Amino acid sequence: MRQTDFFVGAVISPRELLRGRRRALREAARDLSPEQFQRVEELLGRWDEKAREEFFTLLGKERAKRLLEDLGL
Repeated sequence: MRQTDFFVGAVISPRELLRGRRRALREAARDLSPEQFQRVEELLGRWDEKAREEFFTLLGKERAKRLLEDLGL
Protein backbone atom coordinates (compact mmCIF):
# COMPACT_ATOMS: atom_id res chain seq x y z
CA MET A 1 0.00 0.00 0.00
CA ARG A 2 1.34 3.42 -0.92
CA GLN A 3 1.80 5.95 1.87
CA THR A 4 -0.01 9.23 1.33
CA ASP A 5 -0.37 12.41 3.26
CA PHE A 6 -3.84 11.61 4.61
CA PHE A 7 -2.48 8.91 6.92
CA VAL A 8 -1.16 10.15 10.24
CA GLY A 9 2.62 9.92 10.29
CA ALA A 10 2.82 9.20 6.57
CA VAL A 11 6.05 9.74 4.70
CA ILE A 12 5.74 12.22 1.85
CA SER A 13 8.32 12.11 -0.91
CA PRO A 14 10.33 15.28 -1.57
CA ARG A 15 8.83 15.56 -5.04
CA GLU A 16 5.33 15.59 -3.55
CA LEU A 17 6.34 18.21 -1.01
CA LEU A 18 6.29 21.02 -3.57
CA ARG A 19 3.46 19.70 -5.70
CA GLY A 20 0.91 22.48 -5.99
CA ARG A 21 3.01 24.79 -3.84
CA ARG A 22 5.38 26.36 -6.36
CA ARG A 23 3.26 29.50 -6.72
CA ALA A 24 2.95 29.74 -2.95
CA LEU A 25 6.73 29.33 -2.70
CA ARG A 26 7.30 32.17 -5.17
CA GLU A 27 4.95 34.42 -3.17
CA ALA A 28 6.32 33.45 0.24
CA ALA A 29 9.95 33.77 -0.85
CA ARG A 30 9.69 36.92 -2.94
CA ASP A 31 12.15 38.73 -0.65
CA LEU A 32 14.89 36.18 -1.36
CA SER A 33 17.57 36.77 -3.97
CA PRO A 34 17.27 34.63 -7.11
CA GLU A 35 20.19 32.48 -5.93
CA GLN A 36 18.64 31.96 -2.49
CA PHE A 37 15.26 31.15 -4.04
CA GLN A 38 16.83 28.56 -6.34
CA ARG A 39 18.70 26.98 -3.42
CA VAL A 40 15.55 26.89 -1.27
CA GLU A 41 13.63 25.23 -4.11
CA GLU A 42 16.40 22.63 -4.50
CA LEU A 43 16.45 21.91 -0.77
CA LEU A 44 12.67 21.51 -0.63
CA GLY A 45 12.86 19.24 -3.67
CA ARG A 46 15.12 16.77 -1.88
CA TRP A 47 13.78 17.27 1.63
CA ASP A 48 15.79 15.09 4.00
CA GLU A 49 17.53 15.78 7.31
CA LYS A 50 20.63 17.27 5.65
CA ALA A 51 18.51 19.50 3.38
CA ARG A 52 16.43 20.59 6.38
CA GLU A 53 19.56 21.62 8.30
CA GLU A 54 20.92 23.53 5.32
CA PHE A 55 17.51 25.19 4.78
CA PHE A 56 17.47 26.48 8.37
CA THR A 57 21.11 27.59 8.12
CA LEU A 58 20.50 29.43 4.85
CA LEU A 59 17.40 31.30 5.99
CA GLY A 60 17.79 31.42 9.73
CA LYS A 61 15.47 29.71 12.19
CA GLU A 62 12.63 32.25 12.26
CA ARG A 63 12.56 32.95 8.50
CA ALA A 64 12.69 29.23 7.69
CA LYS A 65 9.83 28.46 10.09
CA ARG A 66 7.75 31.30 8.64
CA LEU A 67 8.37 30.14 5.07
CA LEU A 68 7.36 26.57 5.93
CA GLU A 69 4.21 27.85 7.66
CA ASP A 70 3.39 30.00 4.62
CA LEU A 71 3.67 26.87 2.48
CA GLY A 72 1.46 24.91 4.86
CA LEU A 73 4.23 22.49 5.74
